[in-house]
Amino acid sequence: MKKDMDQVLEVALTPMDMPEKELNDQILRKVKERQKMDNKQVHYGRRIPAAVLVTACILVLCSSTALAVYKYLTPAEVATETNDDTLQKAFLGEDAILVNETQESGGFRITLLGSVAGKNISDFLSTNGKGEVEDDRIYTVVAIERSDGTPMPDTSSDEYGKEEFYVSHYIRGLNPRIYSLMSMGGGYTEFVKDGIQYRILEMDNIEMFADKGIYVGVSSGTFYDNDAYLYDEATGEMSRNSSYGGVSVLFDLPIDKSKADPEAAAAYLKAFDDSMNTPDEPIEKDAVDLSVDEFMDKLTPENIDEYAEPIESTRQICIVDENGYTQYSYELENGAAGNGVLILDGMFPDDQPGMSPQFSYNYSEDGLKDLLIEVFILNEDGTITFVLYQPKL
Repeated sequence: MKKDMDQVLEVALTPMDMPEKELNDQILRKVKERQKMDNKQVHYGRRIPAAVLVTACILVLCSSTALAVYKYLTPAEVATETNDDTLQKAFLGEDAILVNETQESGGFRITLLGSVAGKNISDFLSTNGKGEVEDDRIYTVVAIERSDGTPMPDTSSDEYGKEEFYVSHYIRGLNPRIYSLMSMGGGYTEFVKDGIQYRILEMDNIEMFADKGIYVGVSSGTFYDNDAYLYDEATGEMSRNSSYGGVSVLFDLPIDKSKADPEAAAAYLKAFDDSMNTPDEPIEKDAVDLSVDEFMDKLTPENIDEYAEPIESTRQICIVDENGYTQYSYELENGAAGNGVLILDGMFPDDQPGMSPQFSYNYSEDGLKDLLIEVFILNEDGTITFVLYQPKL
């Protein structure tokens, strides 16, 4: 009976007239937040260390296919709410994937509503660190609500952003700690309507990996949490960690395997790996930039405590994986937060324990007043201590 009802609903809600189809580097990320109308839009850039991010909450869910059809906005309607007419048309096109699958975890009900990919299918195309338009993207819509029915806080509420989520596509066979939203040109736009939070996730178009399989994961926090999922390096399989204390859901995105392009996928991965060691292009500097440069140039592991002081609340021990990568994140009392991935290669002279002479940092137009210095210390046991420093003013 349920199957019959689903078929009736599918037919009844299918548009009769389909519009025509319209319409990758360092892994340390600069995070840029923009606010458009009542929606929150966050874009994870491709250059510099992680900058300020006033994080928001995340996705939404539904309880059954039939209920999802009536209770939640469709992906096209979500695009309309963000004033993205081109994306709305794409979600009504024949290449769109409608899913409406729900999973519950950590007190939240999360629904994967749908996905679409292609070139120039949004009115709001982002640019990379070189100023180049990123026009080949994949967009996926998820919704979040609390399992007990309590409404999600509106974006204008003081409560908004206190419960954080990391939503990303993942590729079967590729380490999710390395390949995810933050390292693959990702970002999102979200809003709350009728107590339900909707997010449009976007990142590089990974349909070329369709033959491997693509996941959509939602977990607690502002970056990939290794504890939320289990990754089998031998098989490349990824699964949710049922013993994880927070939100951890994982969907299989049913992308047509005929969209796979092994040659393009290999080229993408080579460009991705090459970008890890590609330095940023020089930019024109103003007085603020020059003052920060002058301050940073005099810092060494031996004298940093003379000029700057640690923010002890950000101090943490980070585990290094087999590929020499480690992740870190922080949140400040003012609500600002950041995160990144560190590549250990060349960070510590002769691989000896101690503070790295390489300091990452970020700041705003206020320069030294809000300069945050990322400090990495190699411990005797091979772990990394991360801590933020700020200038003594």
